[in-house]
Amino acid sequence: MSSSIVENKANLFRDLADFFANGPTQDEILAFKPSPATIKRASELLELNRQNALDRAAEKELDQFDHADTLMRLIKATIHANRADG
Repeated sequence: MSSSIVENKANLFRDLADFFANGPTQDEILAFKPSPATIKRASELLELNRQNALDRAAEKELDQFDHADTLMRLIKATIHANRADG
């Protein structure tokens, strides 16, 4: 795995770790957006995927983005559901 892929994966999870380590409120969680660098990398991977140009390491990296996105969507949906039950 190339060092840039390791660094990019680390940035994705670093964004999330830094965010949650600061004890965000529910409103802050709902407003969370990844860093511009993380968004840029995800866009690059998605474009490579559209071109069928992902190597194995990039596929794994894209999967990590997908897992992180799924987790954040689940957390946000849970907050909304809890508020609706209120």
